[in-house]
Amino acid sequence: MDCTDNYCHTNSHIMYFPRCIPTKEVEATIQPTTVFCNCSNSNCEENNCACIQRSGTYYSFTDKNQLESYKIVLTNKNRPTYECNENCQCVNSLCGNKLVQCGPRSGLIVKICEESKKGQGVFTEKSISNGNFVCEYAGEVISEREALIRFKINAKKKKMNYIFCIDEYFGNKNIKTFIDASAYGNIGRYVNHSCDPNCVMMITRINDNIPVLALFACRNIAVNEELSYDYGIINKNEQSDEDTSLSTKCLCGSETCSGFLPYDTRII
Repeated sequence: MDCTDNYCHTNSHIMYFPRCIPTKEVEATIQPTTVFCNCSNSNCEENNCACIQRSGTYYSFTDKNQLESYKIVLTNKNRPTYECNENCQCVNSLCGNKLVQCGPRSGLIVKICEESKKGQGVFTEKSISNGNFVCEYAGEVISEREALIRFKINAKKKKMNYIFCIDEYFGNKNIKTFIDASAYGNIGRYVNHSCDPNCVMMITRINDNIPVLALFACRNIAVNEELSYDYGIINKNEQSDEDTSLSTKCLCGSETCSGFLPYDTRII
């Protein structure tokens, strides 16, 4: 099933990609999923779908063919979402366990945030209900070594940092994935940080071991409201003066604002 994405960039220096693209350095680490379902009649439910059974979430909906009615339901916070994949029997149909891979919701618009100095942001022209999918955060999947190089260049040139670090633990094993939307990415790159966000990032896996960063509404969102999510957590007790000098001031304007945009100090 192809990802449908009708959005684009106004900046000609940014290439629009609806999904993440790995660099050659990362390609060698990609492992295809070995789990797939054999659900009959393309009707995937918890009692018969191997993908949902291994997932930490499932989708509830009023109409299986109306993706904007889908809402994510958390069942196990220690597991990512596993959607049905290209090896499943339901590969060419909407089965009830495909959502993120089908592309962003309609009605999103990128425009200048007039009430602050944040620059561009993503707004919605339609109301969004709590639990609805918004869009993926897509970009280049790069190595930790490359992420370190790019982060230092961005800091030196005082450029906006679009590198997202996904830090996962599987038992005693720690795996970090880095996604950079600076030059390649989708509409997700324009969603701003907020210390009191209306969206949350959920890790999703589909065809391989590369995590897909999916934004879902964490409360009801009104028409013309700006979309936002928390970029991460700053541990103020561990933040040095040097860390603060590299930080970007947070302009979210919320009552709980921490003062600076979060970043992973371990890659600096």
